[in-house]
Amino acid sequence: MPRPHKCRRVGHVPGVTYFKPAGVPMKLLEENSLTVEELEAVRLRDIERLEQNDCAAAMNISRPTFQRVLISARAKIADSLLCGKALRVKGGHYEFAARAPGASEDRGILPSVEGDSVVKNKKESKLKIAVVSDDGVNVSQHFGRAPWYLVFDVEDGKITGTEKRPKMGHHDFAGQDAHSAEGAPHGYDRESQTRHAGMAGAILDCKAVIAGGMGMGAYDSIRSFNIEVVVTDVRSAEEAVKLYVQGQLPNLMERLH
Repeated sequence: MPRPHKCRRVGHVPGVTYFKPAGVPMKLLEENSLTVEELEAVRLRDIERLEQNDCAAAMNISRPTFQRVLISARAKIADSLLCGKALRVKGGHYEFAARAPGASEDRGILPSVEGDSVVKNKKESKLKIAVVSDDGVNVSQHFGRAPWYLVFDVEDGKITGTEKRPKMGHHDFAGQDAHSAEGAPHGYDRESQTRHAGMAGAILDCKAVIAGGMGMGAYDSIRSFNIEVVVTDVRSAEEAVKLYVQGQLPNLMERLH
C-alpha cells in the first residue's frame, strides 16, 4: 500500500483565492491552480524570509518535500504572470496550525470543486449579508442592473430578519457617458469606479454581497470596501445566504466578466 499522504501544516488562511489579468474575459483565460500548502510555502520563504529548514519545520514536512512544494508554487506563479493566466488557490491536503487566523481547528482536506470554489465562512455571532435582486426574492444575474439589495440579518448562524434597500444601478446612470479612459480596462475608469462606490454605499455595514454575475471592475471596487463578494448560480436569495453561513455556497469566479 502507498504511504498515507501527510498533512502539511498551514499557518495562514488565504483571504483572496482568485487572481486574473485585468481586462481579459474569464472565458478566454487559462488558469493555474495553487494549493493552500503551496501558497503557504511561498509565504514562509518569500514573505516571512525564513530559512528552508525553518520553513519545513513550520509545515511539519521534510526539507526536500518543502523544496518540491516551493518549486511547484513558484513555477505556477511565474507561468501566470508571464503568460497572462489566472491563478486560483484551491484544494490541498493540510492541517491548520494553532496560530492560523480564522482557521478551523479541524484537520482535513480543503474542498476542491472543479470550476469553482466554496466560500468557507468563519462563524460570527451577528452579521449582515446583502444579496442583489431584481424581484426581492431571487439573486439577480447582473450586479449593475439590479435595483435592490436584500439585506439579511444573521445571528448565531440563523436568519433573524430581512431588509429591502434601494440600490443604485445602471438605471440611475442612464444617459451618462460610460466610456473608459484611454488605456483603462472596462469598469476601471474613474467614472465606473465612482458608480461602483455609490452602489457599495448602501451596504457598508454588510460582511458580504452575493450576486449571480458582475464585471471585474465592480468586483474589485466592492472588495476595496472590505466587503466579500460571492458570485453564485444559486437562485433563491434566502437559500444562498443559508449556504453562505454554512460555508457551502459555491463561488463561481468564471461568472465575472
